[in-house]
Amino acid sequence: MHVSGILRGLSLLAFLFVLAASNHFVYAQMSPARFGVGFNTLLSSEDGLGLGFRGRMSSAINADLSVALDLGVTGFILNGRDDASYVIDPQASLIVTMPGVDRASYLMGGLGAFINTSDKSNALEGPSIHVGIGWVRALSESVLFYEINPALIIGKESVGVAIPFRIGIIL
Repeated sequence: MHVSGILRGLSLLAFLFVLAASNHFVYAQMSPARFGVGFNTLLSSEDGLGLGFRGRMSSAINADLSVALDLGVTGFILNGRDDASYVIDPQASLIVTMPGVDRASYLMGGLGAFINTSDKSNALEGPSIHVGIGWVRALSESVLFYEINPALIIGKESVGVAIPFRIGIIL
């Protein structure tokens, strides 16, 4: 595990939590935050296929635009525990929702980080830029979402790509 990567990740998470806490005070006109949880599969150019979970907090600025903070943990465990690596990937996003009543699509984009816990010296980690598309479907009291949100990971010596597919529920 890279100590500098962990420190960068913790710094980013601290920043995101401070941003989330100040959300109410800075954007008084925004709606109350909504929380979501989901299942995450991640196809990485470096690690292959991983499985994990993701949490999201979002708040609508208006009917079309929302801000979101996400935190995902993905394990690349298909080669067994001894060769497993884990990725923590926080993201901050703007989400533009297309018109719809029971179903709607949305575009999202933003910045994040890709923190790889692998001890390998060539493990890809660094800041990320993501742009994706998703769909929501209204349920009785919650909302089902599914999305693809590819990210470009800017590593120290190389650039990689991560392509996640997520499905979950917004409470």
